Amino acid sequence: MFSTSETRRTSGRGIIRRAAVALALALAFGGTAGAVAAEGDLDDVSLATRDNAPAVDVSYVTGWNSAAALNDGESGPTDDYARMWGTWGDPAGPTADRATYVWDSPVTVSESALSLWQNHLTGDSGVRIPEAWAIEYRDESGDWLPVEGAELAYPLPTLDEAAPVSSLPPVEARFDAVTTTAVRLTLARADIDGERAATSVIEWQVRGVDAPVEPEPDDPGAFLDAQQVAVRTPVGGEVALPDQVWVIRENGPLEYVDVTWDPVDAANTAGPGSFDVTGAPAGFADQTVTAHVQVADGFSDEIESTDYAVTLTAPGVSPVLPDTVTATFADGTRDSGVDVDWEAIEPSVYAEADAIFDVAGAVAGFGDGATATVFVVEPVVQTKPIVSVEFDSAPEGSGWYTSAPTVAITAQETASPVAGIEYSLDGDTWTLYDQPFAIDAQGEVTVSARATSEDGAIGEASASARIDTIAPSTAVDYVIVDGTSATVTLTPSDAQPGSGADRVVWSEGPDPSPTGEANNMYATYDEPFSVQLTDEPRYVHVQAQDAAGNVEEHITVELPRLEPPQAAVDVEVTTRCIGARVFLAVTVENATDLEADVALETAYGSRPAHDLEPGESATRKFPTRSHEAPAGEVVATIAFADGSTDEVVAEYAELSCG
Repeated sequence: MFSTSETRRTSGRGIIRRAAVALALALAFGGTAGAVAAEGDLDDVSLATRDNAPAVDVSYVTGWNSAAALNDGESGPTDDYARMWGTWGDPAGPTADRATYVWDSPVTVSESALSLWQNHLTGDSGVRIPEAWAIEYRDESGDWLPVEGAELAYPLPTLDEAAPVSSLPPVEARFDAVTTTAVRLTLARADIDGERAATSVIEWQVRGVDAPVEPEPDDPGAFLDAQQVAVRTPVGGEVALPDQVWVIRENGPLEYVDVTWDPVDAANTAGPGSFDVTGAPAGFADQTVTAHVQVADGFSDEIESTDYAVTLTAPGVSPVLPDTVTATFADGTRDSGVDVDWEAIEPSVYAEADAIFDVAGAVAGFGDGATATVFVVEPVVQTKPIVSVEFDSAPEGSGWYTSAPTVAITAQETASPVAGIEYSLDGDTWTLYDQPFAIDAQGEVTVSARATSEDGAIGEASASARIDTIAPSTAVDYVIVDGTSATVTLTPSDAQPGSGADRVVWSEGPDPSPTGEANNMYATYDEPFSVQLTDEPRYVHVQAQDAAGNVEEHITVELPRLEPPQAAVDVEVTTRCIGARVFLAVTVENATDLEADVALETAYGSRPAHDLEPGESATRKFPTRSHEAPAGEVVATIAFADGSTDEVVAEYAELSCG
C-alpha cells in the first residue's frame, strides 16, 4: 500500500466518483478494482428466491418439465421431471437448446455450474449429455458475447456405462468477471446416428455479486456511499446502535449525520444468531443504511483484519476520514465501531485533482492497523437539469423487445427549476413530454430527451433499445415433379428494420392440423425438400421465428393428390353362352392419343385389332367349342405409332353353359 507521502495519479481526465465507489466495493471484497468477490464469497445470483432474481427464458420446454426448475435451488439427484428443464419432443429438432437469465439490476458474474440429467442406459436414451456447453453475456448494446478467461473450460460429466445414473455430478466453468443484465446458456445437442438428442438440466447456477446501483441519477443530494454498521451484542443484551453514520455525497467530503433505526425486537437477541436493522439517515429520504447485528454468549477480542476505508475530497480540502473502522475478529464476528488513529496528512498530496493516496491508521491491539484510500476529485457544479430516460422493463433474452416498451423521462432541477421536457425518436422532431409513452417504432430506436430550466440551461440524455414486435412471414412455393412428388421451397422474411428471420421449421403429413400426431416431426429448414404425393392430400406446415423471438403463426399448404396414371389401352373380357357353347368377347378401347395395333392372345387362339385410332374400340370373339370354360386371362400386346409398346392382361371368370 502507499504511504501518505506517495501519491498515485490517473492518466487522461482522471477518475470519477463512480470509479471511486466501484473501487470501494471491490476493496471491501479484498480485491482490486473490477474484481468480484473471492470464490467463497460469491452468491448464486440466479437463485429464484433472491430479491434481484432473474427472469427465466428457454428455447423450448416440454409439458412435464419446468423452466422454473433451473434456478429453484434444488440441484441434487432426482428423477422427478418437474424438477428439471427438458427439451425432449421439441418439434423443431434444433441443433442446440438455450436458456437465458435476465436480471432487472446488473450483476457481476464469474462462475457457472451445471447439473445435467440424461436417460441413456437408464431409460429410452432420448435425453443425452450434450456435445458441449457455453456461456454468453449481453453487453450494454444488447449484443451477445462469449465469456472469456485464460483458464476457461467447459467440462462435461462422464457417463459410467457399467453403472449408469440419470442425475450427473455438477460441472463448473470459471471466467473473467463481467457485469451484465443477462446471461445465456447454450447446450449443443449430441448427434446420435443423425438424430439430435434432447438435453435436460436439473439446475443452472450463475455465481457472482449484485453490481452496485447508484443514486438516481447523479443526484447531488444523495450519498454515493455510507457506513455499513456491524454490531456485536451479548445474548439478552441491548443492541447499541450508533447515533450517527458517515456518508459521502457527490462532491464529498465524508460527514456524519444522525440516523434513526427501526425498533429491535427483544426476541432477536434472546439467543445466538444474527439479524439486520434498517436505518434512515437524516436528510436522505430515499436512501437507507443497514446494521448487521451478531448475537452470541461471548466474543473474541483478537482482531484478525480491518476493512479498507475510502473517502473523497476536493483539491486543497483536507480529507475527512472516518472515526472508526470495521474489524473482523478471530471468531468471525465484525464490529464497525473500532477506534482508529489516522496519521497526519501532508497538504501537498491532496493539492491537485485526480490524485489517489493511502493513509495509515493505528488500531489498539492490532499491529497491522488500518488503511484509508483518499480520492481527490474536482467538484461537480451542476447548472443543467439532470435528465434520465428509463424503459419500464428489460428486453427479452435475445436483447430485443418483442412488445412495445414504455419510456419514462425525468428531469431533476439543479440551479433553476425545470420549465419543460421534450423527447425525440429521430433526433430532429421534438415532442413535449407529459407522461410515459409506449414506443411503436421498430428496429434500433434511440429516445433522446432534453429538459430546459427557467434560466435557459438545457440538460440532455438518451437511451436506446432494439424493438421487434412483428413476427416474420414465410412464402411457400412448390413444383410438382412427374406428377408423383412436390419440391417445396420456403422463403422466410422479416420486414426491416426487424431482427431478421432466424429459423424456419417445417413438417408434412396427412393431417391438416399443424400439431397433428400423424404428421412427421418438425425439422429445421435449410434447403428445398421433396414430399411424396399420395391418393389423399398431403399438408406442409411451416413456422418461422426471428432473432428477437417472435414466432409466426403456422402456415399450412395443401399439396395436390397423386395424379392417376394416363389411361392407355383398356381390355375388357366378357364370357357368354351361345347355345350350349361358351364364347369369349374381348373389347379393346384405345384411350391414348396415339394410333395403336393390338394383338390378343387367349387359350382359344389369337386375333389382331389393327389401326385403332385414339378413342376407337374394337371387339373380337373367341369360340371355346365347349359347354364350359375355366377361368383364364387375355394378354393384349400393344404397339403404338410412336414406336412404344405396352402389355395389358385381362382376367375372366369360369363359365359353364351346362
